[in-house]
Amino acid sequence: MAKESDKSATKAVRKNKAKLDRSGLLSTIVPVWFLLLNVAGLALFSLGFLLTRPVLPDIAVKSETYSDPAVVLPKPFQRVVFILIDALREDFITGSAPADSYISTLVTPAKYAESQPENAAVFKFIADPPTTTLQRLKALTTGSLPTFIDAGSNFNGAAILEDSWVSQLLAKNGFDRIAFAGDDTWVSLFPALLNGTDSSINKTFPYESFNVLDIHTVDNGVTAHLAPLLERRSEWDVLIGHYLGVDHTGHRYGPNTEVMKDKLAQMDDVVKSVISAIEDDEDTLLVVLGDHGMDEKGDHGGDSKGEIEAGLFIYSSRPFLAPSDEITTVNQIDIVPTLSLLLDIPIPFNSLGSPIASVFKGPKSDFHQLASASRIVSEQINSYRSRHPSFANSTDVSILFNEANLAWVNQDYEKASSLYLAFQSANVNACRDMWARFDLVSMTLGIALLVATFATMIAFYAIFNGDSACASDYLSMFFKRIVLGTAIGTLGGYGSTEFVLSDRTLIVTVFGASVGSLLGFLSCLLRMRKSLPSISLPSKWTTLALVYTAAHGMLFASNSYVVWETRSLSYLLVTFGFILLAASFGITDPIQRGTTVYNSVMFIILARAAEYPKLCREEQLPFCTSNFYSSPDSSVSSVTVIIILFLVPIVLPSVIRSFLRTSASDEGSAKAWIGAGLRLALALVGLYWTLDYAEMDPRSITAPEDIRPFKYMISRLLIGIALIGGPLAWFRASPLCLRVEMTNNQELIKRAAEEGDIETVEKTKPVSVEILGFANAYGSLYLLLFLCLYAGVALCNKPMGGIALAGMIYQILTLLEISDALDIPQKSVLLIPTILGLMGTQYYFATGHQATLVSIQWDVAFLFTETTKPPLPHIALILNTFGPYILAGFAAPLSVLYKLSPSPKDFRASEITLSKVLRSSIGMMIYTTLLTVINFVMTAVLRRHLMVWKIFAPRFMLAGGALIAVDVAVVLATYAGAKSVSSIFDVFG
Repeated sequence: MAKESDKSATKAVRKNKAKLDRSGLLSTIVPVWFLLLNVAGLALFSLGFLLTRPVLPDIAVKSETYSDPAVVLPKPFQRVVFILIDALREDFITGSAPADSYISTLVTPAKYAESQPENAAVFKFIADPPTTTLQRLKALTTGSLPTFIDAGSNFNGAAILEDSWVSQLLAKNGFDRIAFAGDDTWVSLFPALLNGTDSSINKTFPYESFNVLDIHTVDNGVTAHLAPLLERRSEWDVLIGHYLGVDHTGHRYGPNTEVMKDKLAQMDDVVKSVISAIEDDEDTLLVVLGDHGMDEKGDHGGDSKGEIEAGLFIYSSRPFLAPSDEITTVNQIDIVPTLSLLLDIPIPFNSLGSPIASVFKGPKSDFHQLASASRIVSEQINSYRSRHPSFANSTDVSILFNEANLAWVNQDYEKASSLYLAFQSANVNACRDMWARFDLVSMTLGIALLVATFATMIAFYAIFNGDSACASDYLSMFFKRIVLGTAIGTLGGYGSTEFVLSDRTLIVTVFGASVGSLLGFLSCLLRMRKSLPSISLPSKWTTLALVYTAAHGMLFASNSYVVWETRSLSYLLVTFGFILLAASFGITDPIQRGTTVYNSVMFIILARAAEYPKLCREEQLPFCTSNFYSSPDSSVSSVTVIIILFLVPIVLPSVIRSFLRTSASDEGSAKAWIGAGLRLALALVGLYWTLDYAEMDPRSITAPEDIRPFKYMISRLLIGIALIGGPLAWFRASPLCLRVEMTNNQELIKRAAEEGDIETVEKTKPVSVEILGFANAYGSLYLLLFLCLYAGVALCNKPMGGIALAGMIYQILTLLEISDALDIPQKSVLLIPTILGLMGTQYYFATGHQATLVSIQWDVAFLFTETTKPPLPHIALILNTFGPYILAGFAAPLSVLYKLSPSPKDFRASEITLSKVLRSSIGMMIYTTLLTVINFVMTAVLRRHLMVWKIFAPRFMLAGGALIAVDVAVVLATYAGAKSVSSIFDVFG
């Protein structure tokens, strides 16, 4: 009978284990569903808000005006040397920098412009934001305007299919008449350039472009190929050289450094050598230009003065320019019609630029030539307008074109050129206004879907409270209804496009599928409404969580609050710390009260300290001083910060173990995992960034190529352990932080019997067993996996960011201790995930980021490899940019698992714990979704604000990225939390 009973009990345990594992899997599907809904809402809103530019496929041909006897143009050049110095800021080339500054070494262009004003000129070259290389190359070759969304494709450049002066030259003279050396982005945009590598004499030499750590390889390669190609000028019509060293030096060291001084001197030598090679050739034109500039720290991507003001230098030994006493400002798109006319090819069909006046007026200030060039350009633009449907009812700009034509007929060439140029300028402004029209339908559907998703999350959170109702009891039914609702919604959405919004089939179908899944969930609730518990009013802690979320969201209503968001977050978190401090005094146990008061004070201090690391954005100056790097205009970490970074492996593991010691959880696997493993991992982080500093230091006695292999060995080893080895070991071995102590009580029993203490004899077992760490079995197990993720994120952040993240871990542990002492999880599962979400944003800023494109730390992409081949560069950038958000999302289950002890042989208790894990995950998603909804609403309301593209659009992009990052982290956290529950059940079930 006993054996049969044991078999029956074993069978029951196995059955319960299988049921628990299935519930864990189904529980993970819930945040996956919410993630997909959020992605759909984000996509719908983005399609309406992030503007795109329509491109016409037409290819330009020469009009009859070219052969009109009245048209007089300068003699065309036979060849052009097109030297693009990436990030060549205007003051690098115009001579406007102080003579004793680091950037006053590229002096040849200004000298020639001053001594030979009819042969050479320097211009201020204005770029349209976004100031990213790929978008600038598109503008420099097609003459078209970029839109904000184009910046996202900077690392994913597709071939240019629209008309360009490059394609016009290829069509006119053949692929082997263009020689190229430099940034391989060109061959991505113009694959036909690669055909040059198949000719008898190779004239195409592309180089990897995104390794910002390398400031010399591309430049040396371009220079090496430039000289022999200049000697063989009869073999090409255009020679393109794209130098990257100035850009990479800016990213790596900053503009005001000795390294930049040396690099600009190298570029000055390049310009002098090219001029020397063509000074006896009147048929060759030299164009030296920057695609964009850089800010005071050496970065670009935004629209600050330093980023949009590039330099342009043109030279020929043939006098062809109208002299000027001052530096003229021209738009970058103006180079396209100018080059096209000088090379005697059609102006690209989508070009919106104007001819550069001084080039076509010539040394004699001939307005007839300028009017001729302006007339041809205006006819091309008018042809573009006639083919573009958006201009069908536009007549205001066309009036200028008609007036210019009348002045041309009357041979008033000065007036005609002025009116033609006014027409071109008015057309560009009209295009900018036209391409700033938002799709309000798509934006509204996106917001509506996110609001519905948020409401569903609230319903899920409120109904399945983990006590009277577990989500695991109903998950199977949810899954079936949601799938069915999605299918019906997809068909309904697609079918409805036959009657409404027929031009938005994809948008309506996605919206229909999403709403269908939500209605499937609603039908499930209606079916089981009688068995569901009644919904109670939110507790004061839950109300506080919603108030904090709303308070954070309301910052998005003001551009100044968005700019200074980090200060507002610091205020919110410090205020919350004082609320916890006040609540701590209500604890009756004096020892626990003192500990909680201490932790509350530490929470306040850490929240305030998180505001210290600063990387100021342009709008914060001069009221903010950057200290994230060694100086405000540098991208190099200071030696002091790197030294402090080595204190993290000494201090942080000991701090973590001290928290575990309060529940006797500093046992079992904790000693090796934290005391040895985490300490070693953090020491390797410090070693990596030390080697990185040594590689960057121009005074280093070791060559960079000798340091680099050791760097990559450390980073790859560490990321492999942190994100693969550690998690695999955790999932397979379930490393519990427990230790079993067995005490032999025979002597105690014997002594009690001798003394006649019958009660002690009866109650005392011969051997007593104590499980140390039992009180925190769930939390300590999950914490080990969380620390693996932390090690990976710490590696991918700069030294100051690594120190800040150590503070984040400390602050999370203080929050968990306070939460346990005040019994917050029993009163509100929502509060702690909300505070974790606030901390995620706070530490996003503390790790050297801002809600700007410029603050993206692109150089981290080369943390593991010298190339941009996926996936390692992408992993590094994601963990660097969204690391604090990912850590906050992954920490959500700790809010209910920390200091939670198992209930042996109680399957229902394990189900309730699993439900609480799911509820904490939904709580985190409630915070991020509500915050995103508020952000989207404010972005939509302020879409016509003067600062929409400078402030609100980047913050919207950050909100969207953070939403996805947190949601993905929550999905993984739910699965890991379910695994923790299952592992504990294996031991105590």
